[in-house]
Amino acid sequence: MFNGDIVCEKTFSWLKTPDIIEEDYEKLYKSLSEYRGNKTFAKRNVQLRCDFVCEGEKLIIEYDERQHFSEARKISLLSYPDISVCFDRQLWIQACNDIKAKDGQPVNRDEVRAYYDSTRDIEASKHGYKLIRIMHGQIDFEAVGAEEHLKKLLKEYMFIK
Repeated sequence: MFNGDIVCEKTFSWLKTPDIIEEDYEKLYKSLSEYRGNKTFAKRNVQLRCDFVCEGEKLIIEYDERQHFSEARKISLLSYPDISVCFDRQLWIQACNDIKAKDGQPVNRDEVRAYYDSTRDIEASKHGYKLIRIMHGQIDFEAVGAEEHLKKLLKEYMFIK
């Protein structure tokens, strides 16, 4: 679909957790730390990877498995409503309500994962990238027509042909 212009597990110099909790991160940090009283999830300057990147389209694709749909992620999604995202935020929030994933090792793993996912959302938007999230099960990649289903999902946010 992208003529080989896809890189897996790509990093960017700008895609890291903030050194100072300010601006878009203030409400995010406050909301997540109030959730269970843990304040140690927000490590500074952690370099994050992207599942898939297409530089030619300034596109990042993240594939969210079940563990991404936790109460912490719902809280994080509600804490930055002014950031434009390229996925159905309400669908993700509903999935968080339905799945209620919990990952207790380490004890703040849900908050860490939600913080990292949120950082990807926020920083991609700030740097002119479209970050499209695909929910596990949203597309059966082994089924006939999977590529067309993926194109339809991408077209919704990318205006591709």
